[in-house]
Amino acid sequence: MLKDKVAMVTGAAQGIGFAISEEFAKQGADVVLADYNPKVTDVAKTLAGKYDGKIVGLVMNVMDNDSIQAGLDQIMADFGHLDYVMNNAGGGTLKPFAELTDKDFDSTIDLDLRGTFRCMRAEIKLFLKQGFGSIVNTGALGSIYNPGGMGAYNAAKNGIMGMTQAAAVDYAADNIRVNCVAPGLTKTPLNDGGFLEKILPTVPMKRYETAAEVAKVFVFVASEATFMTGQTILSDGGVSVGLK
Repeated sequence: MLKDKVAMVTGAAQGIGFAISEEFAKQGADVVLADYNPKVTDVAKTLAGKYDGKIVGLVMNVMDNDSIQAGLDQIMADFGHLDYVMNNAGGGTLKPFAELTDKDFDSTIDLDLRGTFRCMRAEIKLFLKQGFGSIVNTGALGSIYNPGGMGAYNAAKNGIMGMTQAAAVDYAADNIRVNCVAPGLTKTPLNDGGFLEKILPTVPMKRYETAAEVAKVFVFVASEATFMTGQTILSDGGVSVGLK
């Protein structure tokens, strides 16, 4: 149980971010659901009525340094400490490489890669002051074993894995762990539209991953894997070891 622990999850208004938030709540943690979408406050209320910990929504934009800092300041004012951070906010344009525009590429990099960078930088500064902390970034299986059409997204997610390794080494001696989880074929509101159905035959387990399943991996890496840092953990139904 994670009673008296505090977790923040970005991109928490839906999908994997919401599922991670609920898993932390199930395990007794206090949870801050952060998202640029104001509906996150109502989403948080749906969890607050089901679990014992303090669960709140926070409107925060990972593309804005001031918004990130204000959010972290608010968490510290309300809770006094922050144990776990899940940098999950993201998205991107999926097109064949030569069809990507500068705007497609830049917007994907700014949200996924720079957004994670901005959050990590502020979170690490906070963790250095309090003397501990665990960060888990959201990667993507598709950036390692990709089905095509993911040039900008792959660039961002591979960058996140690289930043995870760099920060892990820089702050391992400061009681700060930094890891990454790369979900497999997970059905969420962001990837509806037939994409998953085309990729499903490549999954040895022959099914989708649920958001609730991968959420357990995030919470384990954040809270239980206390000698793990700098790693990217694949939760992929066997894709990375199967030949299809």
